[in-house]
Amino acid sequence: MAGQAVASHKIDEKNRRWLALYSGEFFHRDGHTRMGRTQHYGPLRVQRPFFPEGSDVLHLYLLHPPGGLVGGDHLSIAVQSKEQSHVLVTTPSASKLYRNISDLSQGQQVSISVENGAIVEYLPQENIVFNGAHGELHTHVNVQGSGTFIGWEITCLGRPESQEMFERGTLCQSLQIFKDDKPLFLDRVSLTAPSSLMTGKSGFQNLNLFGTVVITADVDFDYGEWQEAMNQTLKNKRGGTIAITQKPGVLIARILGSHTESMRQAFEALWQELRPLVLKKQACIPRIWLT
Repeated sequence: MAGQAVASHKIDEKNRRWLALYSGEFFHRDGHTRMGRTQHYGPLRVQRPFFPEGSDVLHLYLLHPPGGLVGGDHLSIAVQSKEQSHVLVTTPSASKLYRNISDLSQGQQVSISVENGAIVEYLPQENIVFNGAHGELHTHVNVQGSGTFIGWEITCLGRPESQEMFERGTLCQSLQIFKDDKPLFLDRVSLTAPSSLMTGKSGFQNLNLFGTVVITADVDFDYGEWQEAMNQTLKNKRGGTIAITQKPGVLIARILGSHTESMRQAFEALWQELRPLVLKKQACIPRIWLT
């Protein structure tokens, strides 16, 4: 690993904010994807890289030992995939935005750069927004040339399994995908609980979990039949619905439901179905998902 910079936990003493950063560069050489320059500070780390698919695909696990963010805490994640490199980034557990008793925001900023011929799969576990949180979750992706991005976001409002609903608080969440510096997919959610967006028929319909899958490719896939079968599976489990749309250069799948495990399994099933079509590689489930 070249040029790794390590610093201790960084705290803004004036505002008592706990800041953390991970910035990683990945490059391809002689058929291998490797980590290049890496920087991190604060409670944000990575395990050593794994190569369960062979040396051309690097699996990376982002670790945030505190497990959640309180008021003033911010995570910054930057991934730069150089030409022809292939990296799969995931997390070992859900990210939590705890009840905020300060006047400071809390959240996460993700920036992903996919150069020509490179591939980034960004498949984190869900975000759980606790009642009373004031969360900001922003992801910005820029794909160049023949690069490919596959990613998802899953967000759970409140903790219904613990009978704690998201009755007060705020969430501002955005997902921005650019292709050659031009907008390809821009999505934004902004709400203050209680909100008509959470209850309305054109919104979340009193369901607390929503998510999006984005693939920057034109996929030859009969998603109508698959979508119908998956919706029946979700209905048989604990409810929920998934809808898939293919637009020029980007496939978008959205999910809405109330049971995190069922929603995540639906996204994993879609990824397993589409990865061979898009990347010519069978899905290789990160082993951290099985622990």
